Amino acid sequence: MPFAFCTRERLPWSEFAEDARTGPSVQFCIQMAKQYRMVVICPILERDSTRGEVIWNTAVVINNDGAVLGIQRKNHIPRVGDFNESTYYCEGNTGHPVFHTAYGRIGIAVCYDRHHPLNWLMLQLNGAEIVFNPSATIAGLSEHLWSVEARNAAIANR
Repeated sequence: MPFAFCTRERLPWSEFAEDARTGPSVQFCIQMAKQYRMVVICPILERDSTRGEVIWNTAVVINNDGAVLGIQRKNHIPRVGDFNESTYYCEGNTGHPVFHTAYGRIGIAVCYDRHHPLNWLMLQLNGAEIVFNPSATIAGLSEHLWSVEARNAAIANR
């Protein structure tokens, strides 16, 4: 996938931003979903064609028949020290949707959203049976928190 984890610069990474329905990564994942009859969560750097240069960190949800069920945009943008993703991403405007797939109801907590317990709660209240967390985090940052946060969210939102 051409999705690149932006570090601190908007350029040159924003040149890889694509439309959430017609972009090349999404089209590739649509074909894979159809071919293998699987649900695909396709993380992309999204450029919203209706808003010009607005870019989001987005997960596109594709059902096992290749239908795009919708998108989840990252709700919370990290601003930690000199690491400030707001220099290239906008905060999401999709709320906490739950996607009814062929295999169950899923929610998405995009990357940094997993650090915010109310995201997990809202996904559960909206009917998610499982929550996925596409992320570009690497060891040494917050990867060690993943299993702890996921378990705590599962316990808190039973």
